[in-house]
Amino acid sequence: MSRTSPEAVFAAAQAAMERGDWETFFACLDRSDLKPLAKMGIPLGADPEGASSSLCLEHGIPAEALQHVRACAEALQDSAQRMMSGSVGAASGATPPADLLQQSLRHRDLVKALNGAIATCLGCVTDLATFTAKAERLKRATLGGGSVSSSLFVGESLVDVRIEGKKARGIRRITRDWSEPIAFEQKRGQWFIKFLPNRR
Repeated sequence: MSRTSPEAVFAAAQAAMERGDWETFFACLDRSDLKPLAKMGIPLGADPEGASSSLCLEHGIPAEALQHVRACAEALQDSAQRMMSGSVGAASGATPPADLLQQSLRHRDLVKALNGAIATCLGCVTDLATFTAKAERLKRATLGGGSVSSSLFVGESLVDVRIEGKKARGIRRITRDWSEPIAFEQKRGQWFIKFLPNRR
């Protein structure tokens, strides 16, 4: 697969989407875009028939790491329920504001812990694009929809590409009256697409 220019990687991603080739499509995306999509492949709770867990294990994620994710997710859910009860108590004057603050701080720490546990899982995956592609297929088979539109880039054109060193920007012309900016980044001699909003 040639990704020697922004135009080439866009054409490769477009062709892959047209033929339903999720592996090639996700391989065209920058890792910063892949991570939030791959994150959806990590089971947080119930996993009917264990399909998502099996996929994770198949791609190098240890069972202990998955168990830690589930434990963090359960703790976060319990915290959310306590916070809802605390809000009701605050409205009636039964819960002191200081208690609400502590609940909020604990909840924030639990969110960080869950994100950290998921990041640990993703760090164990050597081929993130393939993992994301298989998770996408599983999601579509079990839930009827995926994390990315199956028509993304299809019928679009890439115009006004401007390269500045290892970064580039262009315009996705979707229809005659509708266009959106798109970014690219070059790594190890290959160009990758960055189309999701910037994330810290």
